[in-house]
Amino acid sequence: MTAPGDGTDHPFALTAVPAPDGVLHVELAGDLAWDSADELLDAARGHLDPAAAPADIRLDCARLTLCDSMGLSALLALHRLATAAEVRLHLDRRPPHLDRLLRLTGTHAHLTGLPEAAGSDGDASDGTSDGPRLPGP
Repeated sequence: MTAPGDGTDHPFALTAVPAPDGVLHVELAGDLAWDSADELLDAARGHLDPAAAPADIRLDCARLTLCDSMGLSALLALHRLATAAEVRLHLDRRPPHLDRLLRLTGTHAHLTGLPEAAGSDGDASDGTSDGPRLPGP
């Protein structure tokens, strides 16, 4: 197994499955990076038609191996698109490297709707670390 950022390319893939309850489940796998960010946004735009938009989009990030600055930009753009369409965006099963990126860039609360102390499963932390913590007051 290789670590994120080890220089190995992990081809990006996504699978979108609309559920009968009005939730769009999207599984992300591989590297969400400069060469794949548009693929995520194009797929999302196809599901955000105001006449048939889902109530929620749930991104399953468990198999995401890397998220670079363009990947983060794509997540922020997706959040804007979803908000404009009155669709709630959820980042589920975030790997530690994604949570770390979100915390370092100050986008964790914005993209997850959770305080920075929340773990990658969405549960509030009891003070124990779910990954590296930034020094602070």
